[in-house]
Amino acid sequence: MSELRPSKVWQLLSAALAYFLFGLGALCIGVFFRVLSVVPLIGSLRKQKWIRWWIHKGCLTFIRLLRLFGLVRYEYDSAAKQPALAGHILIANHPSLIDAVFMFAVNKNLCCFVKGALWHNFFTGAVARQAGFIPNNSPESVAMAVSKLQKGESLLIFPEGTRSQKGQDLLFKRGASNIAVASKAPIIPILIKCHPSVLKKEDAWYHIPDGGARFEFVTGPVLQLEQCIDTAQAKTLQYRQLTRVLQTFYQQWIVNGHITPVQPVQSGKKLAP
Repeated sequence: MSELRPSKVWQLLSAALAYFLFGLGALCIGVFFRVLSVVPLIGSLRKQKWIRWWIHKGCLTFIRLLRLFGLVRYEYDSAAKQPALAGHILIANHPSLIDAVFMFAVNKNLCCFVKGALWHNFFTGAVARQAGFIPNNSPESVAMAVSKLQKGESLLIFPEGTRSQKGQDLLFKRGASNIAVASKAPIIPILIKCHPSVLKKEDAWYHIPDGGARFEFVTGPVLQLEQCIDTAQAKTLQYRQLTRVLQTFYQQWIVNGHITPVQPVQSGKKLAP
């Protein structure tokens, strides 16, 4: 086994420290809001505002720490730095484990889906519930998402449902499309670029490229439902059409390096496969 260079040793130690501090911070927030959950004098909306603010600050501190240690570099375009628009769905590709962390770092009041295991955890479940997040394994998840969008909340969704696989094309699931069709909410597409690849599904946390990874967040134009699909068709067809349109939109964006405008769909005509 070859001897590790001092720079690589520092990189591994700093990564371990950063992830440890992130986990410790998350635990402290979980304990605090676990206790706060039984305090009856504080309204649920105030608790939600507080916890989302703390999640935002925690994520912002974490990515700044990663940058300080030389583990990542990142850049947001001007639109991505702005607060998410009320009642809009933010969708993004999912190239790494920490994509959501970057998104929460620039948004103080963002709703999202959480995995069932986290929802039922004693500490993280209390945080997720009070933050007004949505369990991804609930049969009412679409209805809950629609309700939040109609109340003016912004919702973050990764249409792939999990991190991208190396060497494979994007494969969008129907969840984001189901919510968009049901709510008729505008969609804000965000492209996450990560080079070199890091923290994909099959990557260990200590697989860190020399010099760290560079993340870039690029915001596309707001997409209205009528731009993408024929809303006169049956809902089941709309779900499939929108999923296909969004997946193709992202694939072309990634391959071409620029946005190919979505062509409006005329009523009564099917989209090309």
